[in-house]
Amino acid sequence: MIIRLMILIVSISLAWACSEQTDPYIKTAETKIKVEKYGEAAQEIEKAISIDPKSDELWTMLGKVRFLNFELPLALQILDTAIMFNPNNEIAYYYRGYSKYFSNLVPDALNDLNKVVGINPENDSAWVLRGNILNDLDSIQNAEKSFRKALEINPGNVEAFFGLGAIYVGIEDYSKAIEFYNQAVKIKPKSSEAYINLGLCYSELSEHTKSLNLYTKALELDPTAAIAYFNRAFAKRELGDNAGACTDWAKAGELGMHNAYEMINEFCK
Repeated sequence: MIIRLMILIVSISLAWACSEQTDPYIKTAETKIKVEKYGEAAQEIEKAISIDPKSDELWTMLGKVRFLNFELPLALQILDTAIMFNPNNEIAYYYRGYSKYFSNLVPDALNDLNKVVGINPENDSAWVLRGNILNDLDSIQNAEKSFRKALEINPGNVEAFFGLGAIYVGIEDYSKAIEFYNQAVKIKPKSSEAYINLGLCYSELSEHTKSLNLYTKALELDPTAAIAYFNRAFAKRELGDNAGACTDWAKAGELGMHNAYEMINEFCK
């Protein structure tokens, strides 16, 4: 059983041109963003916008915050405004594309990401997001080119390796996917997601002991990773430990993975 785990992390630095009047609001907003209080951050940015209503940077910052708070329709409207004030605002196109992607407006999202890399070809995060979009559109070769472009710019971009791994999982070349996930582990050795994806690949290659050990490593790093319990249960069952499998499915269910209870009903009665 394969569960594709898509990991996408935004890592773009934003430098805001703040006036003396707006600076206190922006600093407060940045503090709120760090602790994920996005609603409060938005209130501070809106105060700054009331002082400087034509600042595309402020509108972009507000759009980013609304995106991070999963207020996608609102984020789209706000980022449209940022782009209206500055049609070459790279970051506004990036977050608008991201918002469209999460809104299932996938071809439109690709258009925005094409715009980003046209404005700034050195934006490795944009090449990664573009690769994920292309992969979802089944444009596999172009997706791989996009991920590899990100790695040309930043060889340490772990998300590009995740993206390449996902491509090869999708075409069932698990040995090749393992190569990319191992690269991700080298860059980010405390990534539970990388170990989960490696476990998945080894499971598909019927190397269930390796798979079990990798899921266990993932759980050492993140004991709340429900998918690791869920998938490890299959490895245990393949190795003849049905009781252990049932225990893992029960734990996955406790952590919110409700389809684990279907497995319990089928295999643990």
